[in-house]
Amino acid sequence: MDRTILAALDAHADRTPAAPAIDATTYAELRRGVARVANRLAAAGVRAGDRLIIYAENRPGFIYTYLAGMRLGAVVVPANVLYRAGELEHVIADAGARAIAVSEQSAPHLPPAAAELIRLSLAEVEAWFADPALPGDYPPAAAAPDQVAILIYTSGTTGRAKGAMLTHGNLGAIAAQVNAAWRWTAADRLLLTLPLFHVHGLGAGLNGTLAAGGSLTLRERFDAGFAIDRLARGEATMFFGVPTMYVRFLEQAPPGTRFDRVRLFVSGSAALPASVHEAFEATFGAAILERYGSTEFGFALGNRYEGPRFAGTVGFPLPEVRVRLDGFDPAEPGAAGEVLVSGPNVCAGYWNDPQKTADAFVVDTAGARWFKSGDLATFDPERGYTICGRLKDLIISGGFNIYPSEVEDELLRVPGVRAGAIVGRPDDARGEVPVAFVEANDPFDAAIVIETMRDRLASFKVPKAVYRLEALPRNAMGKVEKTRLRAMLADGLAPA
Repeated sequence: MDRTILAALDAHADRTPAAPAIDATTYAELRRGVARVANRLAAAGVRAGDRLIIYAENRPGFIYTYLAGMRLGAVVVPANVLYRAGELEHVIADAGARAIAVSEQSAPHLPPAAAELIRLSLAEVEAWFADPALPGDYPPAAAAPDQVAILIYTSGTTGRAKGAMLTHGNLGAIAAQVNAAWRWTAADRLLLTLPLFHVHGLGAGLNGTLAAGGSLTLRERFDAGFAIDRLARGEATMFFGVPTMYVRFLEQAPPGTRFDRVRLFVSGSAALPASVHEAFEATFGAAILERYGSTEFGFALGNRYEGPRFAGTVGFPLPEVRVRLDGFDPAEPGAAGEVLVSGPNVCAGYWNDPQKTADAFVVDTAGARWFKSGDLATFDPERGYTICGRLKDLIISGGFNIYPSEVEDELLRVPGVRAGAIVGRPDDARGEVPVAFVEANDPFDAAIVIETMRDRLASFKVPKAVYRLEALPRNAMGKVEKTRLRAMLADGLAPA
């Protein structure tokens, strides 16, 4: 069965041509406009197999270029719009890019290396899309399931970013899995404010919509006031966000706000604090569905759509996904293991890097490939999986394992602490000890923070120092960059 994103677009354009797809654009209009763009990309010199970078914020032209590039058989490379010259130069060189599509906002940040590429303007793409004088059909690409469709470069927090190769089969599987798990239908409308250069916005938000035959409202970025207003008015049935977005809902929603027509709120890309999950449900009467995913495999785990959604957990495997914990001993209380993932959603490997690909996978005796996520988790048969943090972030203090996520949950329950993160600081006696970085309201007293946590945690888990920052360093998806926090410690940052 062909369940690629292109096949889904074609199927819905044939069956429900007048149904809305992207904003007010129907499925028939979307297919016709994408064909126009594909023809113009081909005329500009983009060929099957070429790497086509999209370096832009959310806008319709991003979607048109993405779909047209795949229609041509090109490999689309969504680049983080926050990248600057050095990072973008790496992506251009590593991908061996032939073309790049940019917006008016992103164009000034292009490095000199981009001058060698076919350069496309998204404003021009949007004009092509709507031009009735251009041919509105294009021969369907032979998008084989194992053919690479996109390269998404990882954040590169431990080195140069590497390109995860997601095939047409991977993208189709990811979309089918979230469709099934979240009961997604053609009647759903998604308010999409997540960046399209990330697998959360692209793989779930856009591709999930196209696979289901639903519709979406696209926004350039998240604006809490706009989102609260539109969702309260019932203009969408689904919303996907990162934890900081849900914090903004709690901070900015007028008293008495309800989202009665929104049937599903999903959180991912960073751990959702249990305190935020609980406060959201108490305030709005809606339980957020937290899921767990990665650039390399899309989405592997999620709270059950039906049944209880336990705060702090990421539930159970999605359809067609297998998950196991390497090194997990169920007989050991609180034991954790590394999350390994197998299924049709798992990427083919890393572009142009067979060694990193080999290091990232293990093959079992039955020949199945398992991706080593680098994330630690525990498992409970009733509550499902709980992510403890990155394997590299595990703190071992005096022989005791400390999982930062557990301590961070308690840190966020301290009155006045708006956001926090736990990292290990080198210690001569214990090897390392936990310390806390916080964003906090005034008045602030670090001693009170430590004393409050001492009442709730074992002594070895209590932070030995608190560092107050105006803002925690975060990546484009709101995830705290702990590498930068450790660098601050190495530079001699003084505690509060």
